[in-house]
Amino acid sequence: MAEVLLTIVHAGGGIRRLEVLKRIWSELVTDPDFISMFLDEARLSLRLNHANVVQTYEVLAGDNQLAIAMEYLDGQPLNRVLNRLLRGRSELSLSLRLRIMTRVLAGLEYAHTLTDLDGSPLEVVHRDVSPQNVFVTYDGQVKLVDFGVAKTLAASHHTRPGTIKGKLAYMAPEQLHQPTVDRRADLFSVGVMLWEMVAGRRMWPGKTEVEIVGHLVSGRPLQPLPLDSSLPAGLDAICERALDPDPDRRYQTAAEMEMDLEAVLVGSADSHTRNLGKVVSLAFAAERAERQALIERCVRHTGQHPVSAPRPSVERDELPSIDISVADFDDVTSIRPVKPVDSIPRTPWLRRAIAVGGLATAAAAATLLLAGALVAARPGSNGASVARSTASAPTPALHMARPQRTTAATADGLHFTTIGVTTKSR
Repeated sequence: MAEVLLTIVHAGGGIRRLEVLKRIWSELVTDPDFISMFLDEARLSLRLNHANVVQTYEVLAGDNQLAIAMEYLDGQPLNRVLNRLLRGRSELSLSLRLRIMTRVLAGLEYAHTLTDLDGSPLEVVHRDVSPQNVFVTYDGQVKLVDFGVAKTLAASHHTRPGTIKGKLAYMAPEQLHQPTVDRRADLFSVGVMLWEMVAGRRMWPGKTEVEIVGHLVSGRPLQPLPLDSSLPAGLDAICERALDPDPDRRYQTAAEMEMDLEAVLVGSADSHTRNLGKVVSLAFAAERAERQALIERCVRHTGQHPVSAPRPSVERDELPSIDISVADFDDVTSIRPVKPVDSIPRTPWLRRAIAVGGLATAAAAATLLLAGALVAARPGSNGASVARSTASAPTPALHMARPQRTTAATADGLHFTTIGVTTKSR
């Protein structure tokens, strides 16, 4: 349903940074339900700002194009980390596994307690907490990603009755038979992840979807952790409580579960973030080097074809009104050829750079790379311009200085050179 591209953004003054562009397939741009869901994800993601949640910068929208610009995470999804480090080798110690879960819980607690600008609770529920949606970077940071099926009170798109959102293997029982769920559903998903990371195997090996659903809706308890005298005291009780079929007997907040895991981790010297980063870096050294080589090749290419330096100017303008009605990384499945990036103007409710005291920001230029799987540059790939919208609704008495941008590619715009794309689906 979406294409994920890695971009190098030239922000003026010789400053560059890596960003990720999540762009929906052009054939889905005319689907009202999908567009509503995608924009709900964008509005919510723009409100999230936490060390353990992926950062979203802005949204690009226009004729037959819709995309979200996010921070680039240099690392691996947790499911790949576990597949490599828990099958046959044990470099990922138990304390590091528990450290990952405490960081996931910290990110969830932030999301669950997020409020709108007026202070009203949004009651965010991720609904798809799973190893595929947790990212571990090479410096040991843990990030919760993909709020694409998250639920909030302010969502404009609501799940149809009978529709299931999330991955069945990590789904709470109430997601199968109740019309609404709360934060405790996410904590059940964390409980499944914790159980699997401690046990070193899947919760439902060899089970069909029908069998999993039948067990969950029956209200029967899930299997306890395998007996292991080497496990820290209290860990089995944490798993059992998190996996209780009854939400009222489950952990009620992510913070509560996080504190219990922190108590188990007391005295664990090797659970530091640096150690986690070192282990993941060593395990994926070849993949990291290959991706870095691709980035360096693109940097050299853009150096040979530089974008003209912008000449910003400043004019007085009224501050636009910003509609922040907040609402609502999956597995890579295939590689698709990249379609040209057409004009994608930024909508009025996007993040704005507000110039204070007459300062103005420069124009930006971006070069697209492949994210996830690595693809060599296709010969003859042509760049396409992406324009930024400047339309806004005025608010009396408030003013801002808005920069006027000019680049060699297009006035007030971004320049993209396409190399490759990773296809993602739900």
